[in-house]
Amino acid sequence: MYSFGSWMPALKEDLGVGAAEVAAVTGLFQAGFFLGGLPARFLLHHCTHRGAYLLGGLLAAAVFFAVSFAESTWQLYFLFLAGSGMQCAFMAAATLIHRHLSASDAVTATAWGALGSGLGTMVWASLSGILLPALGWRASFRVLAAMLLAIHAVGALGQQRPIPEAAGPPAVKAPHVALLTNLNFVLVAAALGFAYFGYLLPFNIQALDAAQKGISSVHVSIAYNVFGVSAIAGRVLVGVVGRWLHPLYFLTVSFVGVTASCAILAAAQNFETLVSGNVLLGITSGPFVSLVGPVLRELVPLSLLPDAYALVLLPQAASGAAPILAGWIADRSGSYLLGSLVGLAALGVSIVLMGVVCWRFDASASSFKRGEDGDEGGTMDKGSTMDEVSSSDVCSTMDEGSTMDEGSTTAGG
Repeated sequence: MYSFGSWMPALKEDLGVGAAEVAAVTGLFQAGFFLGGLPARFLLHHCTHRGAYLLGGLLAAAVFFAVSFAESTWQLYFLFLAGSGMQCAFMAAATLIHRHLSASDAVTATAWGALGSGLGTMVWASLSGILLPALGWRASFRVLAAMLLAIHAVGALGQQRPIPEAAGPPAVKAPHVALLTNLNFVLVAAALGFAYFGYLLPFNIQALDAAQKGISSVHVSIAYNVFGVSAIAGRVLVGVVGRWLHPLYFLTVSFVGVTASCAILAAAQNFETLVSGNVLLGITSGPFVSLVGPVLRELVPLSLLPDAYALVLLPQAASGAAPILAGWIADRSGSYLLGSLVGLAALGVSIVLMGVVCWRFDASASSFKRGEDGDEGGTMDKGSTMDEVSSSDVCSTMDEGSTMDEGSTTAGG
């Protein structure tokens, strides 16, 4: 998802459309990923984690293959469904980690699993540089479809049944209402929405912006690869340091670093500055992918993680409008700078919101500080009386779940 923008100049040239129209392709693909939390939640409550994982991968592969025959951009907008499929697979893996491990161990495991995100960014960017000149974007998309099928087939081999949960209080009939009355959860969800809007904007317009500034597509591909390597380093850093730093504070510091990185990318006028911005962005963005699960675990009961993931992803779907807005502004102003400034403003809001959450949150009372049991979930907002939900699956007799790396679900970028 992060380096999908590297394919856009080829689509723009082949279809002969404007910047806003082609940017909508990446925007809808991205929005589909975040809105995919809703069908993923449904699958995780009504089927096995394995089933959700495989169905998501199959949907993504099928859509990439189908749109390779597109004759207009509106047909490419069906990549929205591919993004949703990727989210189904991602959530199936992400929620299983916390069913197997304690809170602090889950931080490390999630960080190591998220290495696949950086690897996927490198692979997609490299493929765009190799396949586009040789095959064109249509045949390249068919290659991507085959890769997605292979990735999810291999990932399914490493699945294990999740550890059964101990019996708890009666299930909450309206978990969404309970979550939305938890102020800390709502603030974190809003902060992530603003942060992803500003964070993902450079990826969606970087290739188009660089082309406008005279930076070659080869250099853009190198910049994406550099980001991928740096992102791996950032996730390794989270895995090493994350056991000793509270995830809420770690994520807030990450927001500050990402804001500085995006400012460098917005001002980049040459290849060297572009690479520098991608290096810093890769390192500081590590907690973005790695710490969402651990942060949610601090705020909600463990059994509500699928519901919490689905809700927290909804405001992040607004990031799909970022490239469309930036493209629209560029069509009228002749520059992507103003669009980048909008993204930086959104990141600033996210830092303020996370600062409020950190101020409110009593870290010493969290499960992260209490110990290693990991079954009770994190502390709730004071005054909240949320009962823990039983998360039994109707397919409980089947092998479910996956302890595979989250990166297997995101190796597409």
